[in-house]
Amino acid sequence: MGLLAELLRADAVQLSDRLPGGAQVQALAPAVWAVQPPAPGGRPLLLSAGIHGDETAPVELLCSIVDELLCSALAPRVPLLIAFGNLAALRAGRRYLDDDLNRLFGEAAQPVASRELPRAAVLKAATAQFCAVHGSALHFDLHSAIRDSRYPCFAIAPLAQGAPAESIPLDLLAACGIEAVLLTTATAPTFSAYTTRKLGCTAYTFELGRVREIGAGAVDEFAAAGACLRACIRGVALPPAAGLPRVFRVSRELIKQSEAFELCLGPATANFTALARGDLIARDGDSAWYAEPGECIVFPNPAVKPGLRAGLLVVAIDA
Repeated sequence: MGLLAELLRADAVQLSDRLPGGAQVQALAPAVWAVQPPAPGGRPLLLSAGIHGDETAPVELLCSIVDELLCSALAPRVPLLIAFGNLAALRAGRRYLDDDLNRLFGEAAQPVASRELPRAAVLKAATAQFCAVHGSALHFDLHSAIRDSRYPCFAIAPLAQGAPAESIPLDLLAACGIEAVLLTTATAPTFSAYTTRKLGCTAYTFELGRVREIGAGAVDEFAAAGACLRACIRGVALPPAAGLPRVFRVSRELIKQSEAFELCLGPATANFTALARGDLIARDGDSAWYAEPGECIVFPNPAVKPGLRAGLLVVAIDA
């Protein structure tokens, strides 16, 4: 039985404490494992998926990598942390049960009764423990978007305070098949922003296509990302890339203030859709948002709870 089937069955998935090549495996929490090669070299690597339970393509991809580690088809060279996020939501086929797990890594007060909050604490503790031993890691947090996108594979790069845009390794992202990268601040309440802000990691959220059902061909569709992640695990040269991704920055956030919030864009509006100057984007009571020159919309989602982000407005910085 492969790891994916095990994850869908129960939290308490057990892995062998030693891989065929001699790497040691330590369970830090349910579905969170640290892998220590016998002769490590290179920057530690943190791979996470399933922070949202409906983002099954990244879960399938990461499960396939773990299965290869277990059968000796993939030999790790760098210290590796593998973490699966919202296990209960994954088994329920839902994005989350009570609260968006990827909004629970910030500094603001958190919802006390949330079933997601303990899992956020577990992930924080496990990643902190791993980085305390191995140092700051390269973190890839694998997601899928809820809408189509002009760039089907794109990345969000939280920048540490004072870090220049030029510090983003576009060649690495290109090798993963990333077509666009969105620069944000590390103050966001997301998992990748947390590991950047608190643990000194170089972290990226990857959006790999759209949400889908389990078993819908993710391993083949995101072959470039899979090949790049495997190269990072082996500590070898990156695979070649066709071209560098486009770079965007956040110009404004749409914060939903009340249940009166109304997104004035069509339900099929894709991520990175260009807006015309003066277009009405959203209304919320007496407030309204209108497009400014060069802005595109990313992550439009009026269904979030009040107080959360209902969309990002971004502009290209490499035009």
